[in-house]
Amino acid sequence: MRNVCLLLLLFQLSVGLALGQVKGTVLDKTTGKPVAYANIWVENENIGATSSEKGEFQLAQTNLLGKTLVISCLGYEKAQVAISYRNLRVLLKPSAVALKEVTVKKSTKRSRFIINQLDGNTQYSFGSNGTPWIVAQYIPYKPSYAATPFLDEISLVTLSNIRNATFRLHLYAVDKNGQPGRELLSAPLLAQAPKGIRSVKVDVSQHDLQMPPQGLFIGFEWLILRRNRHEPVDPETGVAEGPSRASYEPSLRCYGPEQKSPNGWIYHQGNWRSTNQREGDAITSATPHFQLTLSD
Repeated sequence: MRNVCLLLLLFQLSVGLALGQVKGTVLDKTTGKPVAYANIWVENENIGATSSEKGEFQLAQTNLLGKTLVISCLGYEKAQVAISYRNLRVLLKPSAVALKEVTVKKSTKRSRFIINQLDGNTQYSFGSNGTPWIVAQYIPYKPSYAATPFLDEISLVTLSNIRNATFRLHLYAVDKNGQPGRELLSAPLLAQAPKGIRSVKVDVSQHDLQMPPQGLFIGFEWLILRRNRHEPVDPETGVAEGPSRASYEPSLRCYGPEQKSPNGWIYHQGNWRSTNQREGDAITSATPHFQLTLSD
């Protein structure tokens, strides 16, 4: 009888937790189609998610009623939605961005120029345990880039415990406050990280983008999807170490404390913040190292 009561109590607790979770679907307001890979945050909270290919998302935390979700996705206007139900239907309005302003016809490549060249140092990295961070590095413009003005390739070093961990890159213009602004790409830039410590090269030449005179930001976004989840196993016992040790792959090579760069930004709790503004916080180590190749 005691065991039956215990099982009943555990069942009631699990049901209560399930009922307390917030789920939802992100849809295109015009077409009604699912919006994949939307970045979702609880405003002013370290809680977030990524929508799946079906537009679905789930926030495991409870007691979220009355708080506000901040939803952003390439090609859509940023939205804020009050959490008034356990099952939300979020409609995103397509943004009217004139991409012709940032694209030009590209000539045949003749030469290449490398900025922020990578080396073999992989001592420092930054990852996610379920938070949909976006970390960005500002790349300033220099007159010497005029001879090779087109964005050709982005290189980065990833550290992944799984095969083919999917992540997304962003290219942002600089806004009036000097932080990441509007997207420069018209389509999501998805890439995969092989297992282990690897240098990953992402071709962006097909987008025909010139280096803006104000410079630009390169951003890395973690996708909080089931296929990216890794739960470590104790090497001696072979037993999973538990959800609290789970990570969402891959990790990204960043600058170390002695290499501190003033050009790092992080999208945190639904807002952009300079990594230099968080002294004594792990976020100060979130300045990513990207190598950018330009061509003519």
